[in-house]
Amino acid sequence: MPAGIMVPGLHYPVPVCQALEEDAARRILELVLILASLFLLDIVTTEIILLMGGIELNPFMVAVVAHPVIHLALKGAILAVIVIVALVAEMRVQGSGVFFYCLLITMYIFVVVNNVFVILPQVLA
Repeated sequence: MPAGIMVPGLHYPVPVCQALEEDAARRILELVLILASLFLLDIVTTEIILLMGGIELNPFMVAVVAHPVIHLALKGAILAVIVIVALVAEMRVQGSGVFFYCLLITMYIFVVVNNVFVILPQVLA
């Protein structure tokens, strides 16, 4: 039976969050910094593309990227939610928070690389 607390009326235990080990906390902090850096690079490269006459292809982000401060605030809020979700996941299932960050970091590496490939031909021309 999984570790947890039995709550009256439930037929299964409610999971109990365990404290993060020092190594896991350090690893998650490093991954947060990497993801935050990628978010910032995404904002900067997107702004460069817009200043060069490009357009935002994500229809949900068109209004957001028109205002860099709002774009930065939204990415900051998203990062805060990601941190909370990843910490809770990591406390419940060791390694899950790290896996979550690795997926997001991989996705944002592709986003930033794509933006750089849009910028480079304009700069090199």
